[in-house]
Amino acid sequence: MKRWRGWLLWGMLFWLMASLWPMKAGVVYADQTEGAITFVSDEKIEGWATAPGSGNGQGNSIRYFMIRIQPKEQSGAAVSYRAEAVEAPADRNGEKKYTFSLDMRGKWPSASGTRATYQITVDAYRVLGNGKEDVYFSFPQMPYLYTRQMEASTAKLDFSLAFSQPEYAKPPNGDAQGRLDVTLIPQGAVSSPVRPPIDVVFVMDVSGSMTAMKLQSAKSALQAAVNYFKSNYNQNDRFALIPFSDGVREASVVPFGKYSNVASQLDAILNTGNSLTAGGGTNYSAALSLAKSYFTDPTRKKYIIFLTDGMPTVLNAVDTITYREVKQNFWGGYSYTGNRVTDSLSVTYELYSDGRTAGIRFTDNKGYSRRFYSDGQDYVNGWRVSWDNGYSFTYSSIEGKIRADATAVAKTLGMNNITLYSIGFGDNDEVDMDYLRSLSATAGGEARQGTTQNLTALFQQFSQLATTPAITGTIRIPLSSFGGNVAVAENGQVWLDENKQNAYISFSIPYQVGQGTPAPVTIPIPVSFKAKGTYTFTAELTYRDVYGQPQPAVTKTVTVTVKDEAPPSFTGTVKLQGLTNDVTSLIKRGATDGDDNRFRATYSLSLVGYVGNATGTISNVSIVQELPDGISVVPDDKVTTYVENGKRYAKWSFTNQTFDYSQLNKLTLSAQWVMQADFAMNSVQLPPALVTFTDSRYGTKTSTLSPPAERIGMKVRLDDFPNFYYEGDQNGLVNKWQFTSASSTIVGTTKHPNSYGLLPLPVKAMQYDPNDDGVLLVTYSNGRTVRVALKPQLSIITESGVAESGAVITEAPTVKMVGLVAGEGVKYEYQVVRNGVVSDWQPLASPYMISISDDGEYTVAVRSAGGLTRGDGTTKVAFRYKKLIRHLVLGDYDPTMNVGDTQEISVTIVPSDATNKTLAWTSSDPSVASVDQNGMVTARKPGPVTITVRATDGGNASETATIRVIDPYVPLTGMAFRNPILYMNVGDPLVEVAPELRFIPENATDNKALRSVVTSDDRFVKVVQENGKWYLQAVDVGYAIITATAEVKALDGRDIQAEATVIVRSPSTNQNGGNGGKW
Repeated sequence: MKRWRGWLLWGMLFWLMASLWPMKAGVVYADQTEGAITFVSDEKIEGWATAPGSGNGQGNSIRYFMIRIQPKEQSGAAVSYRAEAVEAPADRNGEKKYTFSLDMRGKWPSASGTRATYQITVDAYRVLGNGKEDVYFSFPQMPYLYTRQMEASTAKLDFSLAFSQPEYAKPPNGDAQGRLDVTLIPQGAVSSPVRPPIDVVFVMDVSGSMTAMKLQSAKSALQAAVNYFKSNYNQNDRFALIPFSDGVREASVVPFGKYSNVASQLDAILNTGNSLTAGGGTNYSAALSLAKSYFTDPTRKKYIIFLTDGMPTVLNAVDTITYREVKQNFWGGYSYTGNRVTDSLSVTYELYSDGRTAGIRFTDNKGYSRRFYSDGQDYVNGWRVSWDNGYSFTYSSIEGKIRADATAVAKTLGMNNITLYSIGFGDNDEVDMDYLRSLSATAGGEARQGTTQNLTALFQQFSQLATTPAITGTIRIPLSSFGGNVAVAENGQVWLDENKQNAYISFSIPYQVGQGTPAPVTIPIPVSFKAKGTYTFTAELTYRDVYGQPQPAVTKTVTVTVKDEAPPSFTGTVKLQGLTNDVTSLIKRGATDGDDNRFRATYSLSLVGYVGNATGTISNVSIVQELPDGISVVPDDKVTTYVENGKRYAKWSFTNQTFDYSQLNKLTLSAQWVMQADFAMNSVQLPPALVTFTDSRYGTKTSTLSPPAERIGMKVRLDDFPNFYYEGDQNGLVNKWQFTSASSTIVGTTKHPNSYGLLPLPVKAMQYDPNDDGVLLVTYSNGRTVRVALKPQLSIITESGVAESGAVITEAPTVKMVGLVAGEGVKYEYQVVRNGVVSDWQPLASPYMISISDDGEYTVAVRSAGGLTRGDGTTKVAFRYKKLIRHLVLGDYDPTMNVGDTQEISVTIVPSDATNKTLAWTSSDPSVASVDQNGMVTARKPGPVTITVRATDGGNASETATIRVIDPYVPLTGMAFRNPILYMNVGDPLVEVAPELRFIPENATDNKALRSVVTSDDRFVKVVQENGKWYLQAVDVGYAIITATAEVKALDGRDIQAEATVIVRSPSTNQNGGNGGKW
């Protein structure tokens, strides 16, 4: 009970103290830094922060925020992005509030797994008085956690099946011709980098046709690809190199896993590639088959980058062959035995450089080396036996066999989701690009024609595709149920299995990070029908998502009818041709459209159909072409454009033209117009065009044309003197190239994510800032323009703020690089020129600041190298630094001076190396005290005075000395005893008189000696003089008047005197213990 009462008393006491504590109602002091992350999504991060103020909105200011993002519990590297601080109106007694918003599209760091949790923290930065950027505070206290769905949950694939017409007519003496359009329909998007492990095999042709110049270009291109992968690899990636000529160059093969470290593996590939020499034939099949055998992990993305400068000329195969047996003659040479031997042997088929001779090589049953030629010659161990080898073949038959085998290998690649990117390094006489395109399309890839100028760019492009998130797979269309009445023609995009029971389409659909859903892709399949009837086609889609994970199969069906008669319709083709450049490699020059980024679309139409004896007309024929994003029509009075349901269309009308049924299967129409690529793109398909028309019997009808085989590609290029250019691509990146008449070399690269401002959107235009040739203005497909530094961006920062170049500065300056040059691997150096004295170049690293301490005329230069550096990368700022006197410190001085005295006041200048050390001295009242320009003070009359010394450099530094001047003579005007009644006891010791006197004024400079001291009655008090001093002696009980006279007289001549009464008492009567006026 007592303890409870004790706690109660303590509680009441605490409450009483709290209630009495002084507080100001209604006032909240803004003395705390605060911040919070308020919103996080895959697209953005938002938040706010506050900084203390002083009641008027002044105080520490937040300049920008650095948002740090780290995958939780993973080894992925953290990334940081800058977001500018946006100030809100001051409130809460001057508190400043700032907000930020960071666009996160394409910026999330890679993380493994299907879901990833990220830790997010924010650093608020301020700029100190010396211009130094400083972390003000960080928040939140515990990292903000955000979980993202990392799987391609929004990236998936659907497809559709449709015939160009619902009905086809079968001619009496022929097959019905139709077209099945398979349209791949990507869905969703990839909003951040997806980078599962990949397998990449470089397959390089080093046959004899690879001249020294070609081979060197190939090596340079390989180096560019290796450098790209070294900057963008996953630690589980695998890379290999397979050089080949008439066979695989076994000694130069670099297989997967030769080195456990990816960078070391890539170095080995580059070193081996640089050592290759040319010679021999061209064996596609051997090299591609070996590459195929390397891909053993079905979950990985698999790519072959295939370089060849010629057509396939060699094939090694195991075939059954029938040949004439030979024997060795006694006299030398060989002859036939008369027997024919049929055997399964390893055979080499060859095409020779004359373009008409083919050969077959094998080892026969007796171990003899045999060689047959297409002209009939038969060689045994180098001896010609006959001009009739008994095995008839031609150049074209061997060529077909070699090509068919390579096509079969490509089909195997396609079935195994191995994407083939091919480069035909030569002109059309050296490389059959149609065949190479067919091979690549069979394996879901593409082929490009290479030159010494673009070879490095093609290697770079295909390397980027290998690291781009992609959906890969096949579509299978069974044909066996049609009993041989349906035939599908192989066309590169569509291929058949060995027994022609299934048609296949292999594909790879890349998703550009942060760019939304890819456009649909239509693959036309030519189909012929041998019999009338109703046919139902089934197609099965199987694919792996962007992580390489298999997805459930999707099946679709479509039905078509084949009859004796079918309504009129249009078939036709669309062909694209660049005005000056290949349509796959268009170039936009800076921000200007022209022939370099334009192409012509040519539409060729045929009116088909079988209607018996019916009559009718076709009119109002129009071509309607849907326009993909980034493609526009160059104004033409024959073409109109319009928007419908959010899609853009171009329309060409065959006005005032009517055709009757008699022209069926005879009439052809054509139209063409010019279009242009508005922003960078790669392998964009022009969607299938529609032909709309009016049939007098069937009404309004529509036919669909086969889409063009050509794909559209464009990059934005900005030239730079003398032989450089910057190139912006569909990923939003900008690279720097150097070109010569022989080749182009990439010399500067960028990447995503980055800190230099490039966005993950297609580049639309590039131009130099007209006010700063060290800044590149990059405009993106959404119209946004960003500034990208090509030279160091410098600021001169002082305590008062930023100064302009050429200014005269009076505060210690710091030259700071406020804009880093864009690109990877940029290095910096700086040089300082002071008063004409040039320093050596020195490395400059973070925080990229050069502090200046000495005064003088300055030129500070910073130069960059690497990345997108333009020219010599040098930026200079100039200024004159006048070091002002900041403080003046006075030495010790006498604050009191007599009239006529002098003293010199010393002064110390801070800093001691100030530019202008001239000082100005002044007196507040020269009549009291004057001062010369050396600080010598002369006291002239009594009074107070302030002596001031000021700097004359304009900096307003000053200091003051306060002095009082006094007159040295002060007359004595009076004196008095401190106590008017004094008590003494009989027998007390002598008492000195002078200490008992008070002189008026106290600072009198007159002699304070006493001339005399007299008593009124020496019976009681006696005056004694000893050694020049006056004393009193108590003689007997009684009292006396003591009069003291000063040695000097008053100014009017009178004596200066003081009187006191001295009472002498008997010691026995002084019992009260007090001393009163007793001495």
